[in-house]
Amino acid sequence: MLARKVFASSAFLTGSRFLGRGLDIVAALVMARFLSPADFGVVTIGLAALMVLESFTELPVEDALLREKELRDEDVNTAFTLSALRGLSVAALLCASAVPLAMIYDDNRLILLICLLGIAPVARGLRSTMMVKFRREVNYKPLAVIDMFCRITSFLLAVACAWYTESYLSLVILSVTPQIIELIATHLIAPYRPRFTLSKMRFILSFAGQVTISRVLATLSSEGDRFLVGGFAGKAALGFFSMGRSVATTASWAIAMPLLAVMYPGLAQIREDPPRFRRSYLRGQGMIVFAILPVSLALGVLADPLVRLALGDEWLLVVPVMQALSVLNAAATFSMPAHSLAMATGEIRQMIWREAVTLVVSIPAVTFGAIYYGLSGAVLGRVLAGLVHTAMSLQMVTRLSDIPVARQLINPWRSVIGSAVFAAVLYLVSHTMADGNWVELATLLAASGIAAGISYIAVHLALWKLAGMPDDSPEHFLIDLIQSGLSRGNTAAASS
Repeated sequence: MLARKVFASSAFLTGSRFLGRGLDIVAALVMARFLSPADFGVVTIGLAALMVLESFTELPVEDALLREKELRDEDVNTAFTLSALRGLSVAALLCASAVPLAMIYDDNRLILLICLLGIAPVARGLRSTMMVKFRREVNYKPLAVIDMFCRITSFLLAVACAWYTESYLSLVILSVTPQIIELIATHLIAPYRPRFTLSKMRFILSFAGQVTISRVLATLSSEGDRFLVGGFAGKAALGFFSMGRSVATTASWAIAMPLLAVMYPGLAQIREDPPRFRRSYLRGQGMIVFAILPVSLALGVLADPLVRLALGDEWLLVVPVMQALSVLNAAATFSMPAHSLAMATGEIRQMIWREAVTLVVSIPAVTFGAIYYGLSGAVLGRVLAGLVHTAMSLQMVTRLSDIPVARQLINPWRSVIGSAVFAAVLYLVSHTMADGNWVELATLLAASGIAAGISYIAVHLALWKLAGMPDDSPEHFLIDLIQSGLSRGNTAAASS
């Protein structure tokens, strides 16, 4: 029952997040027609500064509340107070860093840009903390509705701004608007009258503090790349790096994040039942690989026609960035749920150790690569750090759940075989059609996607049948969800 509820909730949230991230990609692609790589680079510097500051002060207070058996008013009020103080602190620090960063990168546009970005953490800190009650019930529909509305609104505003002004500030609108809308929406859906108190601060910080350390290290590792590439390879190279990374990772994480979000409370409920805990983890891992592996491979195989169609020839340097990071994302799918497992067991120190080692590898690798080999060297340095992160995640799962690394790699075998066929069909179809204008490129992509998608589903279902159609498989849950949806649709039609 819990597995079905988790899967249904994650499917709904995944759909909304995928739509939202898709709109983000479309917005970035549309704005690339009006903005230069240097414009993207300067905004990336501001966003990187914001993300680093947020990670240093991040307090995942809702994650701490999820582990409690009972939601008390004192806990909720303390969580809201800590979130509000954090948001105001981040905004103040961000504004204080505006002038120094503008001097370092010799670009006065950073002053206004960074100060405007300071609105985002304030809005996030004032959201209704009572939204956690939906997560505790593994009900992500309200979160999905809010996310969808925020993304659609910010997409329309940002594209309109880019169209009429051709200003880099349109990218700021894309980043800040969702936070403001979410602030209002959360208080409408989960009404909460703020009461400022720090009475339960020690309880919340005992868990959230360790998570914060882990995320600080993770952000330094990932977002530090942007400063290094911008500093050693230039703002244009940073624009290529950021665009390639965004396109290569956004779709995958749009699918993964909702699945991981619902895995954490689901696993936390059964953490005292080891056999069931292991089965649930492997089931979640299988679903993530099933959904993300083909998407990652598709972005790598179709990188060239995608860039030509969506961005134009001036962005062709993005192609190798997309290809390298897509392969890295494909490998990372096997270990993505490790984060949820560590959170559910409370073994946050394992996450801290993993992120610390990755950071130690990432900074010198990306720095050396950017200095001596430019953009391509920086990308290879990021790939090396990512592979280290994946390997350590697999080992962490083994230590915390007694699931061997080999078992983790073999578990989603049907998805691996299906994805290999999927990628092969994509490659063959896309390379048998001649390149040409945008109409021909769009036709090529559509034909490749349809053929590969059909082959992936067919191979998956055939292998599932050969395996005896196990009940705890992604195929079974997906078919069950479709049948339930059709049944509800028929019932609604009959009643009307």
